[in-house]
Amino acid sequence: MKNTFFIVVMLFYSASAAAETELNFNLINLNATAAIEVANDKVSSVIQVMLNGTDPAKLGQQVNQRSNQLLAKIKDFDAVKSQTIGYQTRPMYKDSQIVSWQVSQQIRLHSHDFNQMSELLGEIQSLGTVQSMEFSLSDELIESTQNELMKQAISKFRNKASLIQQQFDEPGYRLVNMSVNTSGYAPVHRMESSMMMSADMSSKSAPVALEAGSNKVSVDVNGQIQLISDTTTLTD
Repeated sequence: MKNTFFIVVMLFYSASAAAETELNFNLINLNATAAIEVANDKVSSVIQVMLNGTDPAKLGQQVNQRSNQLLAKIKDFDAVKSQTIGYQTRPMYKDSQIVSWQVSQQIRLHSHDFNQMSELLGEIQSLGTVQSMEFSLSDELIESTQNELMKQAISKFRNKASLIQQQFDEPGYRLVNMSVNTSGYAPVHRMESSMMMSADMSSKSAPVALEAGSNKVSVDVNGQIQLISDTTTLTD
């Protein structure tokens, strides 16, 4: 029984050593990249309603009133979604004494329709101030772009592998390992003076000019191939 176990163990280690040796030669590392500039299809903006005064309760009522007016206007634009994200009452000090109060309410807007967002921002300029403007790629556009780039990057990888195989005059190659990495699509921020809106402007102005810009999306494929000299080891 011990002899049988010894033979089985020896066969196991012999097979493992053979497999390890088989993978320890003719190994080549490759990489391929596919990238494209994609126009941003999503815009987000934060609008702030803020008032200063000496009566915090009265300020709160006025801020709530303006915020409700703003939200009512937003509902007229079905392609623009809104979310209230912050309400703050803050004392203002001078010589360690409270001299006034500041009350603010923030509302986040986001849309895929730049025309509606532009028109909406033009209409609400009497109610609030633009705190930030951000253009980005939607999740759906990122995924579809990455899928297409992945096909291109893998095709480039295979072409490189075939070229190396041919240059070494070997009958074939096999893939040892591969990793796929994606990058890009950082949000583009816009906060130019021409975009700033304040409550002392007219109740309805011309649409705000928006320039969305673009983002670079890329897919990197890294992998290792093994050139195969013996055609009997080739697989489909």
